[in-house]
Amino acid sequence: MNKVMDQWQESIDKMAKDFAQKTRDFGQRVDQSFKKTPLLQPCAWKITTTHKGLLVESNVNSFNDLSKLVDQFKRTMHISPRDAEQVMEDEKLQMEDHDTSSIHTSSGFSFGVWNAVPQTSSVLPDDYPVDISPELTDSLVDLYCRTPCCSAIRLPIIDTTDFLIRYHHPDPAKKPSDVLIYAVCAMAARNAFQMHVWSKRPAHDTPQYNMGKALSMAYCIKGREELADCFDTPTIDNCQAVFLLSYCNHQNGHNGVNFVYEWICFTMAQEMGLYDEGRELNTKESILVWCLYYYNTWYRVLQGSSNTSPAELEQLHPSSPLPPPQPKPIMDFFMDIDLAGPPQEMIEHYIYTEWYCMIQLQVLRQECMSRLLTSQAAGKLDTTLSKDLLVMQDKLQVFYDGLPAEWKNPDIESIALDQMASFAPEACCISNSFDLVQEENSYYHVDIHEFARFCVLGVHVYYNINKILLYQAFIPPDHVPTSPFSLKCLYTCIDAAYAITQTLDIMVKHHDECNIPLLGFLFANMIYIKLINYNDNQYSEFARRCLQQSVNISKLSKAYLYDFEMTRNLVGAMTQDVLNACGPTALVDDPFAILSPPPFIPQPY
Repeated sequence: MNKVMDQWQESIDKMAKDFAQKTRDFGQRVDQSFKKTPLLQPCAWKITTTHKGLLVESNVNSFNDLSKLVDQFKRTMHISPRDAEQVMEDEKLQMEDHDTSSIHTSSGFSFGVWNAVPQTSSVLPDDYPVDISPELTDSLVDLYCRTPCCSAIRLPIIDTTDFLIRYHHPDPAKKPSDVLIYAVCAMAARNAFQMHVWSKRPAHDTPQYNMGKALSMAYCIKGREELADCFDTPTIDNCQAVFLLSYCNHQNGHNGVNFVYEWICFTMAQEMGLYDEGRELNTKESILVWCLYYYNTWYRVLQGSSNTSPAELEQLHPSSPLPPPQPKPIMDFFMDIDLAGPPQEMIEHYIYTEWYCMIQLQVLRQECMSRLLTSQAAGKLDTTLSKDLLVMQDKLQVFYDGLPAEWKNPDIESIALDQMASFAPEACCISNSFDLVQEENSYYHVDIHEFARFCVLGVHVYYNINKILLYQAFIPPDHVPTSPFSLKCLYTCIDAAYAITQTLDIMVKHHDECNIPLLGFLFANMIYIKLINYNDNQYSEFARRCLQQSVNISKLSKAYLYDFEMTRNLVGAMTQDVLNACGPTALVDDPFAILSPPPFIPQPY
């Protein structure tokens, strides 16, 4: 490496000397040909070092003066190894300019994900024909606290252990607020109740009926009524409740009030000082404001518009960093897990670690997408975009390098083989109660190994979404790239898209999948649609197969069956994209087909 840097330094020195001499010779000839005017200002220049690099200020009156300026610049400039690497990186980008024309993001890569999904603008009714009894409320509260796969994993703002203790406390003053209790029940009914109670009913009892949605809407209405009475009382309970109600309305397809609820939540958090500069937040407060940032950023940026100002996005960015997760608890493998269940701290560790990773990825994603949207809106050549994206790629690599070993690069093929061998995999959470009101002897079991695997796979999906966003701009929209750098970016995008497709395939085909990030299919499919445009058989056949499977897999999911998080609208928009890309006969009814491997692409060195 030292030898290479010495050669690079000698090359720069020689180039500077040659350029200075040629400039001096040419300047002498020019000076002899033209009469100099005394009106010109004396030549002066200044070269200073700033945090952004070298700054040159000069007025040059002749080519002789220019040659002196070059000489001084050469004496001032000292190239470090890092500077040399940057110079070579810049030269590499210039040499492949024809392959990076898609850096303008005009290649068909659209960020208007929410705009492509039909939105439901209807609001909650004023009443709903479901009786809410104290017994049903007790049952749903208990269900929420015992099914982290459906509740805490979606929105980890409630300490379920503390909440359950407070709920059963004899002192009414220490109980959770009524609006929070109703919000918790609305969440439990929509997911956990539907998945682990109602769907376990015998076939003749219509287990596929969306009973959870009906219960959830009834509790959302009760929560809205309570919120009207405590709107001006900003407490942590009420703030959490508003956030849960916002999420539940989105779950139920009434997303027209999401921004209103989130604005109320944000306003309450502000009044409690959770956004004050220098304020140290506890874990409960910190995860609340960071989750609010997470979801609000998704909504805004995925609308595909750069109208949202950076100041508006920055307003919701918490001033206090999210505390990193604690080391993984050591589990006693000699204890009878089947009877006692895994320790609560182990479950909380995986939930918190997953969300810590997802929020870090969201911060990087917001930076990336905001930068791409700004460039897209400008409508002209953005000379600094490529450099900015390269810096963001480095940041993503730093994130990945900092992950615990367990959370890095899960072996998807081995997991798939294990799943096929098990034939009927165990559910993540199981209930033996089929009644609306939970029986006292109902038993819930959390398979900590399956739960941990799902947390890791969830992070894996979002990590690959980030990779696609950062690398897709460097691959051309309509032809196979030829330069080594663009080929590497193409390989990275295909690898990331295929990882998302494989991961979601595994998660959906699990017996009782609870929380599947099907949104990842939209990002993977953007890459597959690009491959179809390449008009190359090895790419187009692979891409068509993956596009078909994205729709088939989504329609197999419980999220599609019960329309969690407006999944039916999402799959409808995705289906239309696939039909537009592949033709009207593209979709085949073969959901269990084995995905074909990606085409071989020689790794550039």
